[in-house]
Amino acid sequence: MDDFVPSRSSVKSSKWAVLGAGAWGTALANCLSLSGQNVLIWDRDPGVVDDINKFQQNRKRYPDLAVHRGLRATGSLEEAAKHAELILVALPSEANMVIATQLSDLLTENHGLVMTSKGFRESDGALLSDVWREMAPQLGPVAVLTGPTFARELMEQKMTAMLVACHNEAFRATVADGFDLPFMRIYENNDIIGAQVGGAIKNVLAVAAGILDGLQLGHNARAAVMTRGLGEMARYAKAMGGKEQTIWGLAGMGDLLLTATSALSRNYRFGQLVGKGVSIHEARLRVGTVEGILAARIVTVQAQAHGLDLAIVSAVDGILHGDVTPIQAAEYLMHRPRAPEFDE
Repeated sequence: MDDFVPSRSSVKSSKWAVLGAGAWGTALANCLSLSGQNVLIWDRDPGVVDDINKFQQNRKRYPDLAVHRGLRATGSLEEAAKHAELILVALPSEANMVIATQLSDLLTENHGLVMTSKGFRESDGALLSDVWREMAPQLGPVAVLTGPTFARELMEQKMTAMLVACHNEAFRATVADGFDLPFMRIYENNDIIGAQVGGAIKNVLAVAAGILDGLQLGHNARAAVMTRGLGEMARYAKAMGGKEQTIWGLAGMGDLLLTATSALSRNYRFGQLVGKGVSIHEARLRVGTVEGILAARIVTVQAQAHGLDLAIVSAVDGILHGDVTPIQAAEYLMHRPRAPEFDE
């Protein structure tokens, strides 16, 4: 498992399967194809599969943009697994359990896995990399690809920096080489835990930032919550076995700066609607998938079990479950007992 070596002399010709042809998966698959990789993207929607294969477009996600001519699509998980040396997972967090179960018997030690989904398993708060390891223990190396990235901007080939985290240095390099493009810069570290914690909790903090803006409480409040929220993220990462340092990089601070300040972020837009008085149900209908809702509950429960004080995450969870109103939560955060900024 720790001696992964690409089966070809050049990583430029690696075979990739991308799971999920949503906006995120399509953008990543397009980048891989642009860099010269052999890419097959899987999706359960036959219309999307036909669109990519026949018209070089995913009109459901990008009606005005074409995908690279080398990108092919399939509706068969078996075909995707047989094709791939590297499998990149670009699914909503809750879909990982289902697809990992369906793929478990098709994966071997010759498959490397790249996680780009951001979230936890609902039942126990497990990291998604651990979910795949449980479902397919025979898998080769597992990496996490994360960072401040909007899918639309990737499709438009705008400048982007990302992080690939993995204990296996050779596999990290293979993944990074897969995205060797003029508009992409890939950094590396070995903290797969911290990388996933950052990617998941930033969604909760983006909801918090949106709520504050919906309440029109000002830029000062948003900056304070983002900064203090990063501290909560770092404490949680450390408690889970990750490194605090990772949170101050692309996987934590970088991703938060992007998603907590832009209306392109679903989590931010959702929070903004809630802050304006729109019901949770209606806000979800308007925005679509909001990963921060489930992440807030999971992290709140896990933090309590580990004796962690994550006041901002818990306040967001309380709002989303109707325990407090947004303004009550804001007032609670402002009137907590005075405390030092850092542990002394």
